[in-house]
Amino acid sequence: MSGTSADGVDAALVEISGSGLQSHVSLIAFETYPYSEEIKAQLFQAFSPSTGSVDLICQLNFSLGELFADAAIEVAKKGEVSLSEIDLIGSHGQTIHHIPGHSTLQIGESSIIAERTGVTTIADFRPRDIAAGGEGAPLAPFVHYLLFWDREKTRAVNNLGGISNVTFIPAQSDPSQVVAFDTGPGNMVIDRVVSLISNGQRSFDRNGEIASQGEINREFLNRLLTHPYFRKAPPKSTGREEFGFHYADQLFQYAREKGIEDHDLVATVTALTAESIVESYTSFLIPSSPLSEVIFCGGGAHNSTLLDMIRERLSPIAVKRVEDFNFSSDALEAMIFALLANETAYGHPSNLPGATGARSRAILGKIVPGRLNSLAIFP
Repeated sequence: MSGTSADGVDAALVEISGSGLQSHVSLIAFETYPYSEEIKAQLFQAFSPSTGSVDLICQLNFSLGELFADAAIEVAKKGEVSLSEIDLIGSHGQTIHHIPGHSTLQIGESSIIAERTGVTTIADFRPRDIAAGGEGAPLAPFVHYLLFWDREKTRAVNNLGGISNVTFIPAQSDPSQVVAFDTGPGNMVIDRVVSLISNGQRSFDRNGEIASQGEINREFLNRLLTHPYFRKAPPKSTGREEFGFHYADQLFQYAREKGIEDHDLVATVTALTAESIVESYTSFLIPSSPLSEVIFCGGGAHNSTLLDMIRERLSPIAVKRVEDFNFSSDALEAMIFALLANETAYGHPSNLPGATGARSRAILGKIVPGRLNSLAIFP
């Protein structure tokens, strides 16, 4: 998969046994294969309605299909597993545009992946949920439930990608009781601001080092927290359409006009992510059930300044990372789409109406048969 940061293809080689609540998954190999500067430039051109074009998106769909196929081939080599031994590839693709509840577009042609690898490929997971009346996102909650359900503890699993999304799993719950939604920006605004203040020399705030040297501008932060998305009740989802370059560039320009120093600006947008996450919990989750612990994953889980801000606001609720449960923050999201593909292969629905707002459960994804395997779809 490739997330909203659009910095490369995350590829995970995993071994899965069983399905549903009997699923067991182990990671064999993981790698991120960065996009070239040319591909990144074309992607960000395609993301914008003012610069994207039909021919550009058409061409990128096939170019990314080749890159996703290459990533699958390379991660198999890294794990020392031949393609003939692989049963299934699950590909999320690269989101180009997402209009919650109406339409969505992920590219990275699955026919190219299946043809180049010879392996049955399942891709394009979001449209079926939208067809069933859902937002098309978030899709990770079903797998979060499989991996982190607990008999005694109520947990929240929070992915800190470009966008932050949370899965709320009450103790002893069944899937119908899971609530999940996008809380707002994760790394997206922080990354863009860091790029702007460094004139493109840095693409993210490693370990939150810049933010740790600044002071939060509370007046500016309070202004940012008035964004209507934060008050909207779940189910809800968002993306770069709301919190992308246009949004970050505007707040950067405002900060320049107000004389806000660079370190203070990074600290403030980092606090925006932290505060919007905590406010989402206190407004929409904690009132329904006491929260025992929050488990963070995704690239933002490496930002210690961000996690410290969240930890301070949530105390005494425990703040953990998926590494505490023997998973990888970097690999987990790619692993999730392997597990979603596995559910599709078994003919099992894997959306959660409590997360997306769909009218019903649905089997997600489109299946492209491979040449090298004889995977029995819907056994």
